[in-house]
Amino acid sequence: MNNAPPRDGEPVQSLSETRCEELLSSFQQLTGVGIWFHDVANDRTWWSQQAKEIHGIDPTETPSFADLAARYTDDGETAVLEQFLDAVDRSEGFTTDVSLTGAGTTERAIRIRCESRRSADDTLFLYGTVRDITEVKRREQRIQVLRQTSQELRSVSSREDVAEILADAAKNILGLVNTTVRLVDSNEQVLQTVVATEECLERAGDRPDYYVDEETPAARTFRTGEPELHADHEMTEDDHHRGDLQSGLYVPIGKHGVLSAGDVVVDAFADHDVEAAGLLGQLGAETITRIGWVKRSRAI
Repeated sequence: MNNAPPRDGEPVQSLSETRCEELLSSFQQLTGVGIWFHDVANDRTWWSQQAKEIHGIDPTETPSFADLAARYTDDGETAVLEQFLDAVDRSEGFTTDVSLTGAGTTERAIRIRCESRRSADDTLFLYGTVRDITEVKRREQRIQVLRQTSQELRSVSSREDVAEILADAAKNILGLVNTTVRLVDSNEQVLQTVVATEECLERAGDRPDYYVDEETPAARTFRTGEPELHADHEMTEDDHHRGDLQSGLYVPIGKHGVLSAGDVVVDAFADHDVEAAGLLGQLGAETITRIGWVKRSRAI
């Protein structure tokens, strides 16, 4: 590394700026934080490469703040634009979490921070950071799943009620909107579809029952007790039609059934999605086992 002082006439300022840009780029990559800057007087917004990457924006694009906000869900777009306009009017900062929509049906969570500053000539500038906090939210969701679903399952008395609660939690807490819950019949030969979310039915049609011994992801998951993650259903070797769903995950509900979820894009799920869905499966299995014990004890 050359630590020699610059020679006479060497552009010290440009070297400094280059080094700062390198350090800034390294900082953003290490922390996963993107940076943005808004010139209020000229109504122009600058986004760092990391900020664009977080939002899935082409590096060559220069979107306005409103353009970027349009990528959020409706509620998120409204909230962040209102806070942005307040920041412009009142020179106040804000921090807000929004959901980012993409090609698939699962959402990512973004945290936006904003600060305001006036220059020597009283020109107002807004600046801040953007960060993908999806994994943070997912960890919070897992805790919420355990607490909320456990409480709801305490009062149920049928397997069908358990299936309804699992599907609702998968959809509304974990964001797995295309969810199906199948429970094995009394002869342990067929995985019967007990509940499928409205979104799942719209995108994939009526969900079939599966024989326990057939070679489908759900049947294998039930037999082995091991979850399966299918990044691309084009590679799923069975004859079943899944409509618009391109990828899926499957987790066991103990020895009682299988919970599955799909998405309309390839490679939509990761291991953390399987882990979170697996928590639901475990809770459901424990509850169905408890219901069986209660019924058997009453029959004695």
